[in-house]
Amino acid sequence: MEPENAGRPVDLRAAGDRIGELLDRLESSLNPRDYAQVQGAVCLVTDLYGGALARIMELVGDDSALVQLLVDDDLIASLLVVHDLHPHDLHERVRRAIDSVRPYLGSHGGDVEIVDIDGDLGTVTVKMLGSCDGCASSAVTLELAVRRAIEEHAPEITHLVVDGGSDGIADGAGADAGATSIPVALTRKPTHNPPMAPIYGLRGLVPGRVGLLEIEGNRLIVCRVGEQLYAYRNACPVCASDLETASVDGAALRCGECGSAYDLPRAGRSLDGNTTHLDPLPLVETGGEVRIAVAAEAAR
Repeated sequence: MEPENAGRPVDLRAAGDRIGELLDRLESSLNPRDYAQVQGAVCLVTDLYGGALARIMELVGDDSALVQLLVDDDLIASLLVVHDLHPHDLHERVRRAIDSVRPYLGSHGGDVEIVDIDGDLGTVTVKMLGSCDGCASSAVTLELAVRRAIEEHAPEITHLVVDGGSDGIADGAGADAGATSIPVALTRKPTHNPPMAPIYGLRGLVPGRVGLLEIEGNRLIVCRVGEQLYAYRNACPVCASDLETASVDGAALRCGECGSAYDLPRAGRSLDGNTTHLDPLPLVETGGEVRIAVAAEAAR
């Protein structure tokens, strides 16, 4: 009998989560002795593929191009970390994680600064900068992008401390003297992060067009400005109408119903001189794949 997913590509990350769920269920249903045997079997399988990875890295040797090819693959890189085989140390991987999302952060008028990395505690402290004139939705969007990048590059990090202040990049204001650190749980099964769904067909979206999506009940629009894609909830904050008929002129999106205009690269803030803004969603392009955090809630 063929497995139910025969002939279909396997989502390896989902498979890993499924294994964790099954182990949790077995732990609650089996007696301690039987569960210990299950754990022993899983450990043997883990040691087996860990040994295979170690052998692969040994055979690759000093071939820097091939080593880079392996560490650029998120799944392989995470397994190399688990088995202490990753050629880059924790500080380097966190730095690469931050650098990988800097273009996206910059496109929303923000940036991030690494304050501290504590490998023993599994903690990274960062300071969010800019956040598009203090726009709450943009701040949440940028923070989610940073969390996701760190998860992918440094899975051993279990706690992210985010400085909640803004340095007012866009308006020239000074740093927020009352900024506080906000502890955020960051684990391989995050409760605070929405899932980032892979979306296909968006790379062909041309500037000037509005792409329409519906993912798990979330109605979205996606627009391209230059090389950068932007995702927003499909609703005009002024008239509450859908944006299917909206027009895009350069970096500006204009509602087809009420004519309100929004700055796409600047977290969808109003171009009409008021405080309204579109609700942005985290969108990250990595390895030729586009992912959107479909369950992100709009911050008010």
